[in-house]
Amino acid sequence: MKRLILIRHAKSSWENMGLSDFDRPLNKRGILNADFMSNKLSKKIELVDAFFSSSSKRTILTSKFFIDKIKVNRDKIYYMDNLYHASSNYLIEFISSLKNSFSNVICVGHNPGFTDISNYFLGDLFYNVPTCGIIIIDFKVENWKNVNQKNGKLYYKIFPKDFK
Repeated sequence: MKRLILIRHAKSSWENMGLSDFDRPLNKRGILNADFMSNKLSKKIELVDAFFSSSSKRTILTSKFFIDKIKVNRDKIYYMDNLYHASSNYLIEFISSLKNSFSNVICVGHNPGFTDISNYFLGDLFYNVPTCGIIIIDFKVENWKNVNQKNGKLYYKIFPKDFK
């Protein structure tokens, strides 16, 4: 079995309009949500085999909360430029090419790609994966290249608004 944990970055700041989209940090709500949601996920998932994140500032800052609370080998943490606003096609190819030695993988990234691939693997369940939303998808396959359209099963879904 393979497990994919998708985490959309937490809410970013628009305070400094001179910053590029790539360089925007988290805002106060984003920091609070990332801390809260990482605590929630750590009660559900204790460890992962690999951790992938977009290399944008907001995804790196979001990732740090989860890395601090979920066990992951520091050599298996990857920040990737290609995950920054990656298309659903790229994300599907990326996930399909993961090493089979990885059974549980976290990816931190952006919309619309994360909503699109959630719906691709699960059927049209989500209108929008919100900031700091978490989707966990299980696949009854032994090889990542065998994950495909609608063969995922929703294991867990948690959004910050679930706790308001």
